[in-house]
Amino acid sequence: MTDKVDSHRSGTLSALDLDVVHAVPPGGNWRDLPDDFPSQRVQQIRHGSKNGGGSRSTYYGRLRWDRPAYTINTFITRPGNGCFIHPSEDRLITAREAARLQSFPDSTTFSGTMRARAMQIGNAVPPLLAYHLGGVVPPGPFVDLFCGAGGMSIGFELAGHQLVAGADSDRNAVKAAQANSPDGELVELMDLSDLQSLTRLARAAMKRAPDGLAAVVGGPPCQGFSTAGPCRIGDDRNRLVQTFLSAVKLMEPAVVVMENVPALLWRGKAFLDELLGELDKLGYNAEYALLHTEAYGVPQLRRRLVVQATRTGSPIWPAPTHRRLEPSFPRFQPDSTSPVQVEMTVADAIGDLPLKEGVDLDAKVSLKSEKSDYQRWCRGLIDIGSLVPRGLPPASYTFAPNGRR
Repeated sequence: MTDKVDSHRSGTLSALDLDVVHAVPPGGNWRDLPDDFPSQRVQQIRHGSKNGGGSRSTYYGRLRWDRPAYTINTFITRPGNGCFIHPSEDRLITAREAARLQSFPDSTTFSGTMRARAMQIGNAVPPLLAYHLGGVVPPGPFVDLFCGAGGMSIGFELAGHQLVAGADSDRNAVKAAQANSPDGELVELMDLSDLQSLTRLARAAMKRAPDGLAAVVGGPPCQGFSTAGPCRIGDDRNRLVQTFLSAVKLMEPAVVVMENVPALLWRGKAFLDELLGELDKLGYNAEYALLHTEAYGVPQLRRRLVVQATRTGSPIWPAPTHRRLEPSFPRFQPDSTSPVQVEMTVADAIGDLPLKEGVDLDAKVSLKSEKSDYQRWCRGLIDIGSLVPRGLPPASYTFAPNGRR
């Protein structure tokens, strides 16, 4: 049980940032700033929106207590790259508040500076989403590549899987993942693009799992698809996706789960199609879905593309447990075959955290009385089965994963 937490500090605000914080109401954004607000960035956003360049509706945004958060990214330390202003206080959300909104339990450790912790939190797969993904894979040993602070690992372990190897190239993230794993020695600091290192990791994993791996999971960085020109899997900027495929070839898991950005469906569609083709060549049946994290109990509007591949049969997609909110992509989203719950809100997630920050990142602050099951779960007062009902049937397939069904 956790009654105190660390990392309850937010980013430092400039005088101009404070003017933004004072001007934006709950649920508001840059549009609530005066037309003559003295910020070149705000003026660029305003000009771009006027000329059809996108609304940037979350930029300089303030959260609302009664709604889920918008996407928690790595820029929680400043107001201009998302909706990170606290719902009622004139500050940004703290690292611990961001972690709660990402569905990290309070027992999770983060390492390094505020910027390093923001990277670990913002880059993570939300553990609750990972729990649902792990729940449709038969339990067994798994490997987590590009593991970061361990969001995917935490979720798969909650679903009954056992981590046998993990790796990342970020020193602070690896330190955090080691602290968050039941056996920290299984997580290594490693350049996964180095084939010799990857081969050594694969051999160690397979030695720990002599009967075979249930899954290889991860979220490799994927840059090449976002630029103009052809999107090819051989692009040097996508070498870490090639690394992921090399790991699958070396380890031959029963299931592959790869998480990435929704842009692969649009700007990177050629790249995505080629990725699916490569998995097919390795003997897998590969599909993708665009999952809405709020539909899986995460108090955050975050859309993630998930590629799933199996050696036998077709992938099973987890049934949503909570309401899906707009903007919605039902064409790529599994439906529930049972009643769903109301979405988790910011209040559900962080309402028991003190409004006052800690004196530094490592200072422990006392929590207030818990008022939601989500808070109770984060604090270790109830188990995952009490938060998310077990035994939900698999998703109904009124959607067609990547058009293959």
